[in-house]
Amino acid sequence: MGYLFLTLALLSGSVKGYCGKRTSGCVREYKDAMFTNFIRMIFCIVISLALICVQGDAGLLKADIKIILITMLSGITTSVFVVAWLISVRKGAYMMLDVFLMMGVIVPLLLSSAMFGETIHMNQWIGLAILFVAVLIMCSYNNSIKEKMSIGSVILLIICGAANGLTDFSQKLYVRSVGGSAAVFNFYTYVFSAIVLLVVFGAIKIKDRSGANSEIDVMRKVGIYVLIMSICLFANSYFKTKAAAILPSAKLYPLNQGASLILSSFMSMIFFKEKLTVKCIVGIILSFIGLLVINLL
Repeated sequence: MGYLFLTLALLSGSVKGYCGKRTSGCVREYKDAMFTNFIRMIFCIVISLALICVQGDAGLLKADIKIILITMLSGITTSVFVVAWLISVRKGAYMMLDVFLMMGVIVPLLLSSAMFGETIHMNQWIGLAILFVAVLIMCSYNNSIKEKMSIGSVILLIICGAANGLTDFSQKLYVRSVGGSAAVFNFYTYVFSAIVLLVVFGAIKIKDRSGANSEIDVMRKVGIYVLIMSICLFANSYFKTKAAAILPSAKLYPLNQGASLILSSFMSMIFFKEKLTVKCIVGIILSFIGLLVINLL
């Protein structure tokens, strides 16, 4: 079942990525990104509540301090990730996001090993190393079709990778320390994320002396994409949290990012007309090999 949950998370994540690329061209201001993602969080809160009610888990909403602290970590890192993700996708090839997210995989691996004693076998280290080589090749491929990225773009992508890694770890921390409903975890995560985004949006709005309400115009243009992204964001987090309760970190997170790298390569080629070069093909093949090696045990 763990691999089924992971597959569902990957599929929903791919759709979310496609919609994110489509909306990124309309998000030209930081406040627009904050507001757009705040609306996404509101949609996700509603979805979480609906699922909690359907599952009859409403009683689990009486959270203790442990749930609050874990989901607060998840909410803050989620809000940091989604905003940096939406802004950085406009600064380079779509696939570059998965390159830096792959680097963030090391965060939940090391923390899960240190805190929960999860074993990272030699073949999994080798598989992860192969995936990193694939990432470097993909970087070279990306630079051959896009202008050289600025330092600011690289910093944004590093933030994406680190924040995503901490969000992944918070899922593992929740299922190992608390257990219970994945929908409840997602509900509190999105509540805290929405609070952070609203505060930051408000601060930016106050400093904006133009008085323009560009965020409203943005929502009119991309509202349907934001709704689809919200559904996919919830599904991706929900199924990955379910998978975290079954699969060890050394398999789950490299598999998730490695498969995402492959999917985004084909998505970039099919939908965004990025050329599939020899370097890209080599990177994809190495990614497949890395995933196979990771799953030898």
